[in-house]
This record gives sequence, C-alpha cells and structure tokens, in this order.
Amino acid sequence: MLIIMMILTSITSTVSAKQQQKHLVEHQHNNGEHGDTEHDHQASDSALDAHDDNDQVSISSDMAMLNEIVTTKVGEGIISQKQTFYGDVTLSPENTSHITARFPGRITAVYVQYGDAVKKGQKLALVESNTSLQTYTITSPLTGLVIAKHANAGEVANEQVLFTITNTKTLWAEISIFPSQVANIELGQQVRLKTADHQLEGQITQLLPSNESAPYRIARVKFTHTSSYWFPGLMIEAEVSVRSESVPIRLPKQALQQVEGKTVVFVKQGDVYEVKPVVLGIQDDHFASVMDGIAVGDEVVIKNSYLIKAELEKAGAAHSH
Repeated sequence: MLIIMMILTSITSTVSAKQQQKHLVEHQHNNGEHGDTEHDHQASDSALDAHDDNDQVSISSDMAMLNEIVTTKVGEGIISQKQTFYGDVTLSPENTSHITARFPGRITAVYVQYGDAVKKGQKLALVESNTSLQTYTITSPLTGLVIAKHANAGEVANEQVLFTITNTKTLWAEISIFPSQVANIELGQQVRLKTADHQLEGQITQLLPSNESAPYRIARVKFTHTSSYWFPGLMIEAEVSVRSESVPIRLPKQALQQVEGKTVVFVKQGDVYEVKPVVLGIQDDHFASVMDGIAVGDEVVIKNSYLIKAELEKAGAAHSH
C-alpha cells in the first residue's frame, strides 16, 4: 500500500511539473509576441520621425545669419526670355556729316587733319570763291571726329566731299537676324550689347533688309556711350528680350534645389525650413515662375539653399544607420 501511494505521488508531481513548464512556455511566447508588437510600433514611429526629419530641418536664427542663409517673401515679377544674336558697330548716319564747299573755288587753307576731334562751329578750311573772289570759311556742323579728308591747300573745291565728320559718341549696332529668327524680333525690344569686357543697354529702333544679297534682316540699335572702347567695326553679341511676361510667383533660380529627383524650395517658418516640391513655368536666365507648390507670401530661401539641402541629406544618412 505504501508503495502504491509513492507511485501516485510521483506521477502527480510529474504532471504538475509538465503543466508548469507548458504554462511558462506559453507565457514566454505571449510575452515575445507582445514584445515584437511593441518593437514594430517603435520601429514604425521611428520611421515616421525619420520621414518628418527628411522633410524639414531646424536652424537657429544665429546659425542662419552666420551661414548667410537669406530668405524672401515670394510674389509677382517679370520673366524676360532672351535670345542671342551677333553683329557689329557702325556709324550713325544721322550723326555723320559729309561737308562740301558752298561755292566752287580754290582752297586757301586747311585747319584740320584726318582723325582730329572737332567741335561744332570749328573752322575746317578757307575757300576763295571763283565768282566773288571773296574768301569764306567752312565750319563743322557738329561735334565729332574727322573720319575722311579730301581737301588740301591749293586744290579746287567743286561739288566733292571735302570732310566727313561723325559724332562717335552715338553709334549703331547692326544685328543680323536670319529668317528662322525674324518671328521673334520686333521694334522696341530691349537689347543688351556685349563684348568680352563691356556691355550696355539699348532697344531695337529699326528693322531693315540686308544691304547685301545675304538672306537676313538687320536690326538696328542706337546707343550713346562715353567710352573710347566702342568704335565702328567692333564685333558684338546682342542679347534680345524676345518675350516678357508678368507671373504671380517669381523665384531666383539659385533658390531651386534637386531632392530625390524633384525640384524643390525651402520654406521657412520660424526656425524650421521645410522642403516644398514645386512645379515651374516659364523661365529666363535668372528667374523661374512657380505654377504650384508654394503660395504668394511664403518665405523662401533664396541664398545658400544648398546648405539646408546638405543638412537634410546628413539627417537622412544618420537615420539610415
């Protein structure tokens, strides 16, 4: 009898131990599932935070000032599209005078030479009239430069040109416009005339056929200058404003950056700079119109925006690790 009771007690203890072991395994399994769920939630929250960080970055006002990060509130502006042409500088016909003798006679004195600068009213020569035998003076009708001289003392002045004088401070730029380009050119368009070292502004005042048999037209730009740099025969580049349009939102192109294959700008709110993808419209060399993505009045980074892009990329790299 004692032996039977000992066997039953041993069996009961074994079953109880197995049940406790099973309960422990189930408890650990449940805890594992719960832990995994919490880990998944934490990973999800972390990923969300990383996504938020990839869209914006905080920079203090002092740090922004130190790094010369400049912003402006965006609004309307003019987009001016340009096209480049080529030509050269010529004399201005209306500021060039071909001087002849008023009456035929003998030239008794000449006071100027080729290349001399003269003033309006200055004496050029004396001529003794064949008819009256009186001597009269030929004077310059304008201030300018003697660019041709066909008069010497003792020669006879009839109807030939004795002097050609031009005001070289007022010149023409003659620009060649080929048939495929003519549709873009019209009177009054603004032009920037450029050489390697100099430039000035003007506008198209005349559209003429070519003086030669070449298949192009001539656009003339009249300009006045104070430098000896500009002279007839100088080859020039002409940048013509072929289209100007007012747009609701205009941005300097230096405000634009590429992030993940998208064109973006950085909008500032307090110390936070947020990435804003934008849709661009017409552009010129310096500005772009924005069709969508930001609104009038938004404060956008227009200088050193690449620094903010670098901060975002650095933050993204840190989260990826």
